[in-house]
Amino acid sequence: MAPEALSRRLSAAVCACCCIAACGRSAGNVAATWNVEPSPAVVGSTAVVRVSLRNEQQQPLRGARLQLEAHMTHPGMAPVTAAMIERDAGTYEARVELTMAGAWVIVAAGELADGARVTKNTEVDAVGRGGPP
Repeated sequence: MAPEALSRRLSAAVCACCCIAACGRSAGNVAATWNVEPSPAVVGSTAVVRVSLRNEQQQPLRGARLQLEAHMTHPGMAPVTAAMIERDAGTYEARVELTMAGAWVIVAAGELADGARVTKNTEVDAVGRGGPP
């Protein structure tokens, strides 16, 4: 991995950790499973982002209030944001338009039903331009 790309990813991870540390009681071991459709995502079309949250016993974590932020991995781009809606038990969904080709970090952050803060993120490396080659 190029040093510049590593630096960008490290910066995004540090920002996510700072958010967790600054926002009250954080959730214990919460597992997140991500799905982004279409795959690969395409600039100018709506991407459906889903995250399933489960506790240590693999039970779905229902009733969370989550916000999605999608960040380019380089500075200077405003994040794309959307509220996440619980579509199935413990599975939350948001629709966003990723505005530029390249690598993105997607963050789901908010509060679980018990009041604990949760922040989970994933990388989407291959957002394409779409259209003819």
